[in-house]
Amino acid sequence: MLHRPIHRFRSYLLDRLVLRPTRDWVDHGAQERVMLSTSGGPLETFLHRPLGPHRDDSTESADLLILKFPGTAGRAERSTPFPAESLDRRRVHVWTWNPPGYGRSAGRATLGGIADASVDFYQQVTERYRNALPPIWLCGNSLGCVTALHVAAVAEQPPAGLMLRNPPPIDQVVRRVAAAYPLGRLIDPVVDQLASSMNALHTAPRVHVPAVFLQSERDTLVPPEMQQRIRAVYGGPQRLVPLRGLSHDGLIDEEHQASIRGAIAWLCQQNGLSILTT
Repeated sequence: MLHRPIHRFRSYLLDRLVLRPTRDWVDHGAQERVMLSTSGGPLETFLHRPLGPHRDDSTESADLLILKFPGTAGRAERSTPFPAESLDRRRVHVWTWNPPGYGRSAGRATLGGIADASVDFYQQVTERYRNALPPIWLCGNSLGCVTALHVAAVAEQPPAGLMLRNPPPIDQVVRRVAAAYPLGRLIDPVVDQLASSMNALHTAPRVHVPAVFLQSERDTLVPPEMQQRIRAVYGGPQRLVPLRGLSHDGLIDEEHQASIRGAIAWLCQQNGLSILTT
């Protein structure tokens, strides 16, 4: 009779170990705040779309949708238009979410809640373009890669492509960090509570669309060899972009732009898109 409370407590501990939610005010710059209604309550999202004479005031016309999933401590307010800078931004809409427990999104921050809400986010956004649904790219950073893979694996209308930076096998990362402590092996029953929906090694084989993997060369949180395990089981065509000299959250600079742009061109080619800037 005690196993269910114990499992809930272990899940709670895992959420606390992995997630870093915040609700403080963050300037969202030129992005538009869009509150979506979901089964779990209001979901805060932000939209980058073209400014100036080419602006279309509806959210129902675009040649490409990009949905972005930040990392464990990320906030949508800080989202940039990347990778739209390499595309004709007159035709690209970039949406980023705050998952439950972050910003003004309702609910508590849990891995299970993120998995459920991410599908709502995807469905709510794509519904706005139902009259002419364009191709969709999912972009994830760190933990956000796991969320993007889950959405891509279960979506009725699958995305056309993925861009993933430093995707973590969550259970292995937590075990690796815990191993540095004397009682680190006690973490095993906690990590065993990780749902398959947030286990990239389970979802990656079920995704068959083209993917670009951005890999920080000096990532000490999710070392390249751990990221390689996800790439090895990924079910679709892929292209690797090594980010030389960068740590897990290192900033991309001019040194990396040419290789990233080449990968974006490859993804456009895979999707039959002709929206690269000249």
